[in-house]
Amino acid sequence: MCHLVVTAIVTATLVVGRMKALTRTIFTPTNLNHILLDRLRANDDALVRIIFTSRDLGLRGVHMLATALRTNTNLKALDISSNDIGPSGAHFVALILLHQSARYISNPESTMFHSKKNDIMGGVRTLILSDNNLRDAGVQAMAQALENSIVECLWIDGNQISDIGLVALTDALQGNLHLRRLHIHHNLFQSFSPLITCMLNKQSLDTIANSNHALKHVFLNCGYTVEWKELESILTINRMGIVDARRKKIAMYIEEKLEELLPLDMISLDARLIPRMLSILTLTYNISATYDVIHELPSEAFVYHKIHDKMQDINDNLMNVEYS
Repeated sequence: MCHLVVTAIVTATLVVGRMKALTRTIFTPTNLNHILLDRLRANDDALVRIIFTSRDLGLRGVHMLATALRTNTNLKALDISSNDIGPSGAHFVALILLHQSARYISNPESTMFHSKKNDIMGGVRTLILSDNNLRDAGVQAMAQALENSIVECLWIDGNQISDIGLVALTDALQGNLHLRRLHIHHNLFQSFSPLITCMLNKQSLDTIANSNHALKHVFLNCGYTVEWKELESILTINRMGIVDARRKKIAMYIEEKLEELLPLDMISLDARLIPRMLSILTLTYNISATYDVIHELPSEAFVYHKIHDKMQDINDNLMNVEYS
């Protein structure tokens, strides 16, 4: 009974904490004044979400904002949409991302599949850059910063981004572990196949393993039905979680490329051996090394195959025995 009461109290406390986090005031300043900048530099925990839409921020303003956020860990959402900062302003946005990722990378506990430090270090999780005339040059300016960015939701819709910019974006997101939601509609690219390749790169076993397994939701309005179905199927896999998504994609690749990956004398093996190889692949991040491991299996597999055939012969003979 006491255990139930304690559990109820803890649960209620967590719920209240979450409610408080959700109901924190959204700050909508009329201009980028020194008071606001000083509060950001001081890491004011009351400034959690800032909406600075259509405020004519300009290059000087976005530079000042990036400087003020250099050490800030409390701001979780930043909306600077419709400020026409252009490609030059994207350089200063990149600084914001780089400051955050530098703090994250410096954490010795961070790993590929787990990111507790993401919660400890803090930083902007939602970044809205819609309608800022970023264009391809702006995306390219932010590309390096996006590789290790801890941003989870990114809006870059309505920025005149063409196929060139989309390729730059997807290349940057190839190994990104945090971005979950990407809003990229109302742009100029003609195909989003680079986005598909980013999450399911079939060039080799290494590229499959190193694809983006974190992105779960993409918002766009291209009229390519076939591509959309393929993209949605990959996003569905990614929603399984990074580890399971990676494992699923590797399994799909092995199934598709089985004859190319494995020696011919292993193709006829019992399917029970495949999960063993798959477990080696998924538990070891160095795919090149595990590829060598696979090629060491034929001798063991051959012995298994002989035993399996022998047992099958015995079973066949037993089936032919007549009992009186």
